[in-house]
Amino acid sequence: MNDTNEVIEVARVFKNLGADEAKAQVMASQIIKRAERIAKEKESSKVDELRKLLEIAVLGAQGLLKPSDQALLHPKKPPNA
Repeated sequence: MNDTNEVIEVARVFKNLGADEAKAQVMASQIIKRAERIAKEKESSKVDELRKLLEIAVLGAQGLLKPSDQALLHPKKPPNA
């Protein structure tokens, strides 16, 4: 997939979340660049990092946290606490 198509596809996610076309394009470009930087730092796949970032963005737009982050904010109390 070339860069233009990649931005268009990712921008579609942001448009579905309610962003206008111009803002969706900007956010898509930014999140793709961030995924590239993370992938380089971690020596991982850009696609995997982009998937993780998009998951966070979608959950955030819904006012939710990833289950792993939710557990950090609200740890389970011991049964006899």
